Amino acid sequence: MEATGKVFECSNIECGRNLPSVASARLVGHEGPIRTVKFTADGKYCLTAGHDRTVRLFNPMRRDPAHSASFNHEMANLSNKREISSLPHALPIQSYEDGHNYPVSAIDIDYSSTTLVSASDKNVIVTDVITRKMKRRFQGHTGRVNSVSCSKDGSVVISASYDGSVRIWDGRSFSSTPIQVLSDAKDSVSCVKIIDDDVSGSKEIVTASIDGKMRTYDLRRGVMSEDDLGEQMSLTNIAFTSDARCSVISCLNGAIHITERSSGSLLNTMYGGHKAGRYSLNCDVSPDDNSIISGSEDGSIVIYDFMSKRVVQRLIGHDRATCSVACHPSLDHSSVILSGSYDGEAIVWSNGSYELLD
Repeated sequence: MEATGKVFECSNIECGRNLPSVASARLVGHEGPIRTVKFTADGKYCLTAGHDRTVRLFNPMRRDPAHSASFNHEMANLSNKREISSLPHALPIQSYEDGHNYPVSAIDIDYSSTTLVSASDKNVIVTDVITRKMKRRFQGHTGRVNSVSCSKDGSVVISASYDGSVRIWDGRSFSSTPIQVLSDAKDSVSCVKIIDDDVSGSKEIVTASIDGKMRTYDLRRGVMSEDDLGEQMSLTNIAFTSDARCSVISCLNGAIHITERSSGSLLNTMYGGHKAGRYSLNCDVSPDDNSIISGSEDGSIVIYDFMSKRVVQRLIGHDRATCSVACHPSLDHSSVILSGSYDGEAIVWSNGSYELLD
């Protein structure tokens, strides 16, 4: 896609759906590229992290009273580039710098929103969200940590690294020795997720690697299974449907694959709607499982229909690569998403009905 002079542009290819279409708020505070964005489990707060070695916590539902700029949502799609500064600012809550001596490449937070896990170069940092103090620093990786994940209660922390290993840490211990090291990958491990299902009792670690394989470690049965998407399919990110039965896998070549987790069968592939090849882009699945949201190297956010594979929405607001996107976890806010970009901006998008509270 060629660069556009407009900062907020929406190509609503399929009208009548509850899709994000306008920029609703900025998450302000970072100096430099933003690497990752994430909602808390209840959707009341969100986190951003970036090259300035900080993690920032926001309330995306409330307006920052220190910033009084007004913004007309009806004109959001027609604004020129300078109008980004007139977006309302979401309320900043806290900033976390303790332990981050290098850019922050990954974050996760437990279900109670009290324990923050972050990656800074080869280090994994565990921080108390309330006190802002670092509780633990896990070291041992010989390459940059690409991804972190923690269990619902924060008792288990997992890190995936450029060194090809996945390390499992005791989140409540001060031991510098990991509980276990998983060394099955033949190349950099780009993503790790924990599936912790209270209903079924399933506890699994799922990883994606540049070697083209998604690996699932069943912690109850003590077995590992591999889904091989091919050596040319360097995997960069994994997301799941709400029931965790399907995986959505981003690849460096621009493909997004949907696989059935139980069988490993390839169900669908999205391709061509977003630009990829240089950056590790992530994707997410809307809480209603109708849409897949992807970042893009041209700065846009691309939304695919889960079943038809068609691009149903394209949001244009960033002028550098948009590497991180996140969907609001609630069905009531299924049209709300976050985007974080190398242009230093993090934006909340919605269907236009989303208004910040004073």
